[in-house]
Amino acid sequence: MATIHDLAEYLGQPGGPLAAVIELFPDMVFVVDREERILHINTLAARSLDGTPEQFIGREQSALFAPPLGARHSQFIQQVFRTGEIVVTETHQELHDTPIWIDARLVPLKAARGEVRAVVGIIRDVSARVRAQEALSVREAYLRAMLDNFPFLVWLKDIDGRFLAVNQTFALSCGRAHAGDVVGLTDFDVWPKDLAQRYVDDDRSVMATRQQKDVEEPIFTEGAPRWYETFKTSVLDQQGKVLGTTGFSRDITERQRLDEQLRAQREQLRALAAHVESVREEERVRIAREIHDELGQALTCMSMDLAFLDKQLPKGNAEAAARVSALATLVKDTVKTVRRISSELRPSILDDLGLGAAMEWLAHDFATRTGIDCAVSVPSNISIAAERGTVVFRMCQEALTNVARHAGASHVSIDLMIDEDDRLSLEVSDNGRGITDEEVHRPDSLGLLGMRERAALLGGVAEVKGRAGEGTTVTVRVPLVGSPTHSSG
Repeated sequence: MATIHDLAEYLGQPGGPLAAVIELFPDMVFVVDREERILHINTLAARSLDGTPEQFIGREQSALFAPPLGARHSQFIQQVFRTGEIVVTETHQELHDTPIWIDARLVPLKAARGEVRAVVGIIRDVSARVRAQEALSVREAYLRAMLDNFPFLVWLKDIDGRFLAVNQTFALSCGRAHAGDVVGLTDFDVWPKDLAQRYVDDDRSVMATRQQKDVEEPIFTEGAPRWYETFKTSVLDQQGKVLGTTGFSRDITERQRLDEQLRAQREQLRALAAHVESVREEERVRIAREIHDELGQALTCMSMDLAFLDKQLPKGNAEAAARVSALATLVKDTVKTVRRISSELRPSILDDLGLGAAMEWLAHDFATRTGIDCAVSVPSNISIAAERGTVVFRMCQEALTNVARHAGASHVSIDLMIDEDDRLSLEVSDNGRGITDEEVHRPDSLGLLGMRERAALLGGVAEVKGRAGEGTTVTVRVPLVGSPTHSSG
């Protein structure tokens, strides 16, 4: 049996340099002979077993481990004596009712002629590492389950564009059976060349700007386009260094199809609204003309006949004279009413003198009817197509109607001008209570909706803003020229 003294040339004398090194070693260390008796053990190993080195010297190595583990180490120790090679194992055992994982390295201690005289065991507690790995494995399992059940395409790429991780949805979208089949590949290995180049350019842009990029794009699969909405962003470490990119894409083909249908329906509705407005305006012109010409002519004839009758009445028939006079007055009032209705339907001044003059007439008529002071400012000469001028006039008419009905204002101003973008700008402002945001966006605010739709038909916009206690401003901006357009909304 080898003793500690027999191994002095290897270990040094007790308390010597090599023994001191073993004593300071950060791991548990023991030395056994061929019979597996403990020749040397450092204090750290002894203390971990609630003992001292002297208590373990001469005992079998199995005293250091639980029975199953001691038997396994016995096999490995004998293997080292037979082969002269290092054996590394990782096992676990119970220590103070707590499971621990240990990494054991069994190293041969050889004599000058090469025979193995003893085996040095170096034991390291790797429980923390194993538990961390297990926790990481659990987190990875949760993450993988989340990613693979995510309905979108998800990926993570390094700075060179190689896929570090993808989910199962991504793998299936590019014809791979498993997510692991894509790891290590690049976009050029996965997608057609032109599409891959687009993705690479996007990645470079995202990494250079460090800004998220959102894009909607068609991808052709088997000749049919599928629309995807893609979000990409750069991945940074704690120091702000770019590590790569990550992102996800979702299939929005169905949403795109529904959006196209909705846009088409909006176009149809706006075209219908434009047609209805055109027909209604033509009808107004026709009715206004008939009222002015036919009814006005008939009333004029009645007035002339009443004047003739008044002259033919006997001088003593006061009652008849009074009735004729009353009828003449009624006819004159009716003529005024006919003219007012005709003007409201379609002011002839709009056709004869243009938009500017029509706006001045509208302001004067509004002030006369409502008693609300109305100031108007218009350029001396506005060149605008008749149909566009009519739409602007009707929007101003609608804005004044809202002032009269809802604003509680004492003053309103109408400003018609050409702005810096060479567009016609109409602004109607009052000093009333001020419209609220809720009222502006109410679905039953048909007058405001009508103004916005009319402006959109001309390729312009209509905005309504209110300030509590300070009034409301309606602003309309439309191009001076051009055919009515149908915005997609």
